[in-house]
Amino acid sequence: MVALELTKVKAIMILIIIFSISLVGYYVYSAHFVESEVVIGYLEADLHHLALFVALEKGWFEEEGLKISTRVYQNGMAEMDGFKAGEIDIGYLGIAPALIKRINADINITVVAAVNVNGSAIIVGKNSQIDSLEDLAGKNIAIPGYGTVQHFLLLLALEKAGLSEEKVNITRGFGPSNMELMLSSGQIDGFIAWEPFCADAVVRGIGVYLVKSGELWRNHPCCVVAVRSDFLEKHRDIVFKILSIHVKATKWVQEHFEEAVKIAVKHTGFSEGTVRLALENIAYVYNPDLEGIRTYLERLIEKEIISVNEGFNVSQFLTEFIDLSILEAVENVTQFT
Repeated sequence: MVALELTKVKAIMILIIIFSISLVGYYVYSAHFVESEVVIGYLEADLHHLALFVALEKGWFEEEGLKISTRVYQNGMAEMDGFKAGEIDIGYLGIAPALIKRINADINITVVAAVNVNGSAIIVGKNSQIDSLEDLAGKNIAIPGYGTVQHFLLLLALEKAGLSEEKVNITRGFGPSNMELMLSSGQIDGFIAWEPFCADAVVRGIGVYLVKSGELWRNHPCCVVAVRSDFLEKHRDIVFKILSIHVKATKWVQEHFEEAVKIAVKHTGFSEGTVRLALENIAYVYNPDLEGIRTYLERLIEKEIISVNEGFNVSQFLTEFIDLSILEAVENVTQFT
């Protein structure tokens, strides 16, 4: 009888020890998880990234136990350098610089979701007498940077007008806010940028829309969510949570326009009138247009902006470059919640 009681006591003590170890392990894990900061990059006052602003404003990352910090870049090429330097784990940026730097500079990122389509425009001076794309010949047009989505779209516009790149003086490397100043002072004749900088120039009477990017290429892919590939390999659970929030925020933007306007005003610093006009030029999505991305890649190779070896397989590259498995898992979960 005594032996039986001792056995019970030992069993209880073992259970207590196991529970204690588990509890300590949980708190150690939790402390580590909370302290492990995830850094998300995005572009200067880019309204394309409204889903990110909504998620930050709503506190959805914190609700999922994620500690998030953000880092702002002047353009997508600079953000890709941020990936290379290990400054960021995840980024909202244009598909063109993501492709260019992934191949040309071997910066290992993976695209896991889309962010928006359309959302850029060519703006010209209000009194510039530029009324058509053909009128851009001989003019000074600024772009946010070489290899950006806007650079690609300007080349597309020139092609449609029958103009070679050499027929236009392309000024590059300036942030969109600087381009507005340059246009107002007459240093340039026009610029192409992301919203809301385009709408802001119109609202302030500095310029007018010459053409919106969706008129050049209907519903063209623009920004994507990219993840540093080593981070994705080690932290698929974290990426799942972030993509769940991204999908939730994208749907929320689609369904809560008025509140989305207020959040956009707060996070971009632009006026309500500017934001409302800019939002007419953007559509928010999370499923990537794979054929559209393929078109970007093929055209960038054709224009020798991307350098590839003979025998480069576009399909194989895109299969490795884009991983939608986590996004698909998110969608499967949300269907039943």
